[in-house]
Amino acid sequence: MKKIMKYDQFLGESDSYEFGCAMIEVPFADWNQITAMVDPEDVYEVEGDRSYGIQDNPHVTILYGLHKGVSPDDIKAVLDRFSGELRIKVDGIGIFENEEFDVVKLNVVPDGGLQQLHEMIAKLPNSDQYPEYKPHITIAYVKKGCGRKYEDAGFGREIADIAEICYSMPGGRKEYFEI
Repeated sequence: MKKIMKYDQFLGESDSYEFGCAMIEVPFADWNQITAMVDPEDVYEVEGDRSYGIQDNPHVTILYGLHKGVSPDDIKAVLDRFSGELRIKVDGIGIFENEEFDVVKLNVVPDGGLQQLHEMIAKLPNSDQYPEYKPHITIAYVKKGCGRKYEDAGFGREIADIAEICYSMPGGRKEYFEI
């Protein structure tokens, strides 16, 4: 397992992140085409908050809620023990409904290496509150009631060329690891 050094706008420290997050960077050559299906009039945005709107960083969260004491070395140790094969199987476009907005997402099947890696990382100190792992790739946050028109059970894809895992630490700093 090799650590990758990356420098982008997200590497700065911040006090705005209470928990850490391990995620898979998903290499979509056509991500702009996928996000282009979202009508700009439907997009939900909050001024000054880049976490809403159309997503420009396709990823699958392995586990959100990692505690401040979880270090990049802890994540690396888990990844070094991981022997499974990571494949992302997309099984349709769905939504999560929320009181304020809908989340348009690619449904990801939680099986094989993905489920195994989730279970391994979940052994680290965390505050994950979801009893069931429901991986997905967020496409966009849209205004409440606009999400259903984007649902598409027939959309499918399998991505096998997973190259890196990102650990976004509490505080905002990110470390990347080859897988």
